[in-house]
Amino acid sequence: MTGEHRPLLVATDLDGCLLDEDSYSHQAAGGALARLEAAGVPLVVCSSKTRAEVAPLLVELGVAGPYVVENGGAVVLPRGGLGAGLAGVRREGDDELVELGVPATVLARELREIAAETGVRLTSFSALSVREVEGLTGLSGDRAARALRREWDEPFLVDWTGPSPSGRPAAEAVSAAAEARGLRVTRGSRFHHLTGQTDKGCALRELLRMLERQGRRFQVVALGDAPNDVPLLRASDRPIVVPRRAGVDPTVARLLPDAERAPLPGPTGWGQAVLAVLEGRVLPKVDGLERPAR
Repeated sequence: MTGEHRPLLVATDLDGCLLDEDSYSHQAAGGALARLEAAGVPLVVCSSKTRAEVAPLLVELGVAGPYVVENGGAVVLPRGGLGAGLAGVRREGDDELVELGVPATVLARELREIAAETGVRLTSFSALSVREVEGLTGLSGDRAARALRREWDEPFLVDWTGPSPSGRPAAEAVSAAAEARGLRVTRGSRFHHLTGQTDKGCALRELLRMLERQGRRFQVVALGDAPNDVPLLRASDRPIVVPRRAGVDPTVARLLPDAERAPLPGPTGWGQAVLAVLEGRVLPKVDGLERPAR
């Protein structure tokens, strides 16, 4: 993608990036969020979280624009805006939904069949209780309940350590069974995810196409930390990887060695990276080498 002279748009993952991976607080990124708002730079959240989780967070952040949920399962638009007059847009309350994924009820059924077929022990997110979600994620009761309201994505836990009964590595067996069904397995910060043939990058590109139909074209900066963020980062003009506490995720580093790297994990590093973008500064590359000045 090109467009150095276009206005900026920032697309971002949440957990481990804008939100602290333990407390889920965005307080450390407050200064950068204020600078984005003052500069009129749109912020587009692209998350594995549900609509029920993201919508109240955006109110808290003061962000009213479109957003992406459940690993590209849908683009959520404010009603009466970008989706007006477009075919395939479903209206629900104050939202207009561009659905790109497979219904979560179908995914949950397919995951049960994959477990039976491969013999790999899988724990489906939808089978968990609110209390179990609290224990696995650190989310409070109400937030854990909202996380269970999934529509286009089925997170799951799996014992990846041993082979499947077929003798294939568990990860390979599960992924192959999903692909045979026309589905995908990706890895996030805490869970693996079973989805349809979509991802955060597909959803961001769809949103950008809608914006272009209105004559609005942007230079896109994207921030993410996990393998399921790689499509989002690749869909941008300027990918920035936010490290984990142990460093940059090895899979992300292997797939995006030329991406820039935020200086610190979580919202502190996210905020510093966003400020660098706004101030015209270039960050080190993921491989540790400095990117040449443009």
